[in-house]
Amino acid sequence: MYSPRDGLSFTDHELLTTATHPDFRAWLTRIRHIGGCQHPIHLIGHTLTIDAASGQLLSELTSDSQPHGRLTIACGNRRVSRCEPCARLHQGDTYHLIAAGLAGGKQVPDTVRTHPRVFVTFTAPSFGPVHRHTPGGPCRPRPGNPRCPHGRALACPDHHPPDDPITGSPLCPDCYDYPAAVLFNAHTRDLWQRLHRNLYEHLATTRGVSRTAIRRTVRVSYAKVAEWQRRGTIHFHAVMRFDGPDGPADLPPAWASTGLLINTIRAATSRVAYPVRGTDVVLRFGTQLDIRPITPGRTGDDLTEQAVAGYIAKYVSKPEVTGVTVNQPIHDLATIAVLPVTDHARTLIRTCWTLATQPEHREIKLRRWAHQLGYRGHTATKSRRYSTTYTALRAARADYRDTDTNPPASDGDLITEKQWRYSHAGHTLGQAMYADGIADDLHATRQAAHAARADTNDTGAADEH
Repeated sequence: MYSPRDGLSFTDHELLTTATHPDFRAWLTRIRHIGGCQHPIHLIGHTLTIDAASGQLLSELTSDSQPHGRLTIACGNRRVSRCEPCARLHQGDTYHLIAAGLAGGKQVPDTVRTHPRVFVTFTAPSFGPVHRHTPGGPCRPRPGNPRCPHGRALACPDHHPPDDPITGSPLCPDCYDYPAAVLFNAHTRDLWQRLHRNLYEHLATTRGVSRTAIRRTVRVSYAKVAEWQRRGTIHFHAVMRFDGPDGPADLPPAWASTGLLINTIRAATSRVAYPVRGTDVVLRFGTQLDIRPITPGRTGDDLTEQAVAGYIAKYVSKPEVTGVTVNQPIHDLATIAVLPVTDHARTLIRTCWTLATQPEHREIKLRRWAHQLGYRGHTATKSRRYSTTYTALRAARADYRDTDTNPPASDGDLITEKQWRYSHAGHTLGQAMYADGIADDLHATRQAAHAARADTNDTGAADEH
């Protein structure tokens, strides 16, 4: 137990206690194995692998054989605010998932690079004018000093920096349509489903065939990530691609051009409408729709495969916006008053809380998703045949890491018995500091390796020229 009489600060005492534990070196190895996870899960139990015919015990993994008498595994949280090392790993998986669907790899043929593909940003509609950061200009310059029905100015001559807390907040909170903003977030997946259906309807109309026939001819594959705006609404950034009916290994028909893909997305988005049951609210995507073709390789200022994969991967591990969303569910109304968010975000959260009591909105469980301002979807999603999967990427990594712990080969059937129970989560203060150091070292090593590969590629490109 710590005592000031030891002559050590509390931090030094915790570091010393951790370093002098008999299991310290084995614990360090385990923490390095799980990437320096900041909030690991500790389990107690065992996994036994037995030969079914002979009853011979082939391998045994028990918590008693692990440092501190428990098996420590990574939390796997994708949120950088919860665990930075695990979020970095998830970010890397997302990069490879997106890149495989653009350039091939991970069992996706490189011929996918010849398919028409675009990078699209789907925006939310306006629910009322908000303060904004305008590079090199004022927020909302409007002549004549117009005012809203509540007497508030609808112009703002200020120059807001990007991190100004007021950006995203409405010029008039009383005019802002908070219920519609929350319902938009809550029903974005319904809007996306209707958009996906509209894509095939437009293609079928364009080709003069039925929807069934068009689906047997061409497939629209996609991968998308959700991004919260400062005003608290969801935007989608998506890669969309034409494939043949069997996916990325199947070339699309010759008439399925990049131009047709762009026109199809525009037409399908303009037709999306979702009437919210029990209300007069009809939800649509915003009128601002940015569509840019994706070019192979590195071509000047064009939007490249690497740039798109990096852009989407960046957002997948940083879903929260400081002062707008929080990373844990809210369990009571009193908590909302003390959340570290802007007044605008607090009102959105309270709106979720209020709408949840109305019969027409009970099914969408808005209180459960109030911390995400009503958004109920995953941060990143993809169509079934876009590319590889997170499960496949994680399984390959696990196989690579655990080759030394695989059971001996057996000609007979194997019986695996697993019995594990949750013990607790997290580190002590001393353990957390050592884990942070491990995570920083691993990250620096990866960054150095990435820089070395980039230098090699640039040198190779220069030699080719």
